Amino acid sequence: MNYWWVNHKQTYKAEVGGGYIWSPLKNKNNSVNKSYTNLTETNIGDVVFSYADTQIKAIGMVKNRHEEAPVPEAFGSVGEQWSKDGYLVRIDWEVLNKSIKPKDFIDEIKAMLPSKYSPIQQNGNGNQGVYLTRISAELAEKLIEIINLENVYILPDLLEDKKEVLENQEQQEIENLNIPEQEKQQLIKARTGQGLYKRNLIKIEQTCRITGVSDLSFLIASHIKPWCKSDNAEKIDGNNGLLLSPHVDKLFDKGFISFSDEGELLVKKEAAQIFTDWNLRKKNVGSFNRKQKEYLAFHRNWHKF
Repeated sequence: MNYWWVNHKQTYKAEVGGGYIWSPLKNKNNSVNKSYTNLTETNIGDVVFSYADTQIKAIGMVKNRHEEAPVPEAFGSVGEQWSKDGYLVRIDWEVLNKSIKPKDFIDEIKAMLPSKYSPIQQNGNGNQGVYLTRISAELAEKLIEIINLENVYILPDLLEDKKEVLENQEQQEIENLNIPEQEKQQLIKARTGQGLYKRNLIKIEQTCRITGVSDLSFLIASHIKPWCKSDNAEKIDGNNGLLLSPHVDKLFDKGFISFSDEGELLVKKEAAQIFTDWNLRKKNVGSFNRKQKEYLAFHRNWHKF
C-alpha cells in the first residue's frame, strides 16, 4: 500500500464531490509531468490526502486503477487550461469534520517531506508545481495522528474499509508463501479471527477485560502486536491477543487505549469523551503474563503511549 498527497488547487469541489482525481496526460508544452503520471502508479487500497486552500480537507482510498478519461465537465472553465485527454483515478473520499493546516505542524513534519516533488515547501506553503505525489508511511501516519485529534468519529469508517482491503491483500500474500498448505490455512484463519489463533487465545483470555462480556460470539480476537508487524509465529500466538467487545476493540486497534504491565487502562486524551459516552470505566484490568507484557510494550510504543 502506498500513500499519496494531492494538491487540488481550483478543482477540490469537483474532484472530492465527484469521487476522483484527474490530471492531463502532459503539460501544455507537451512535456511529461511526474506528478501527472503518478496517477498511473496508484493501486487499489492506496490512501490519498486531499489538500486545498492551505488545508487537508479530506482523506480517501483508491477504488480502481487509473483510466484514460477526458477533462471532467465539472471543472468548467478551469478545465480549459489543460489538454482534453487525461488520467482519472476513482477515490472513495471521506471529508473531515475539521480540516487541518499542515503549516501549523510544519516543525513536526518538514523532516518527513519528500526531498523531490514535495507537496508543500519547508515553510509550510503549498507547492504549486506538484499535483499528485507519493509520501512516506512515516509522514502519512503523522498526518493521520494529527487528523485523529480532531476527527475521532470520522476516520474509523475509512480505516475499516482500508483494513478490509489490506486483509484481502494479506490473504493473497499468504496464498503466495512457499509454506505447507496446512500452515497457510492456519494463517488465513488467524487473520479472519477463526481457527488456531482464536483457540490459542481463549486458553489465556476468557472475557473482555473492560466490559466483562464472556460470550465469544460478541467478542473480537484482537492482536496486541499488529498483524502487519508480527511474524508467522506471533500471528497465531494466543499471548499476542485480547478478547475485546467490538467498541473496545476499535479503540484498542486504533491506538486510543492500551494497558500498562500492571493492568492499568491507558486512555489518550482525544478518546476521553467517547470513552465516557460509551459508559466505559477506567480501571485496573488485572495482571498479564510475561509474553503478553512483551506484546503490550510493543503496542504502547507503536501507538506512542
